[in-house]
Amino acid sequence: MNYFTALLLAAGLPVTAALPTAPVTPPASISSAVSNVPQTTTMSAAYQTMAAQTQAAPSISASQAASASASTPAVTALGSSPVTSSSGQATQMIDLINQARGQAGLAPYSVSPQLMNLAQERAQALANGPFTSDMAPYGWPVQMEQAAGLDAQGMGAENIAEAGSVSQAFALLMASPPHRSNILNPDETQIGVGVVPWGSGVAISELFMGPNL
Repeated sequence: MNYFTALLLAAGLPVTAALPTAPVTPPASISSAVSNVPQTTTMSAAYQTMAAQTQAAPSISASQAASASASTPAVTALGSSPVTSSSGQATQMIDLINQARGQAGLAPYSVSPQLMNLAQERAQALANGPFTSDMAPYGWPVQMEQAAGLDAQGMGAENIAEAGSVSQAFALLMASPPHRSNILNPDETQIGVGVVPWGSGVAISELFMGPNL
């Protein structure tokens, strides 16, 4: 993923020319989890879908947020157990992502401690609002990464989500081609995930990066 493509993805702009022309098929074990989620073609459309899904969901307590998929048809196949700590929820998301990569024949992401710290800060900014990858006071992901002294290939790619649970967010992201393209990008090798409470659910930032230079 080049610099400008990463910015377009982060900005929620259409990047049809930068994506594969053939659709990407979700891994078999998670295809049932996303089969009932409307397929979208742009970041902005996917984020509108997330908002609609979250607003339509019944109100749940914070202790139930991580297991909200039990009552959500689109994600019941994931069968995740409740996770109460943000670090545990971040690990849960990374595990889901690496499972999907493995089933697609890709190497798992390695966890970057620096990206984890940045993603956690961005998740908190996301929870505070507004819903955008141009987050005050950090700016776009690539700007924050460069300010932190990171130097790697494919910097600047980010998925953001607000949902009732980690597993619901994962299903929504996998159902969106631009977001799934980040998750299943063979050129990206490092990941950082931040998760913070958001209402009765979670706000999530996923940062992707290639090999260090």
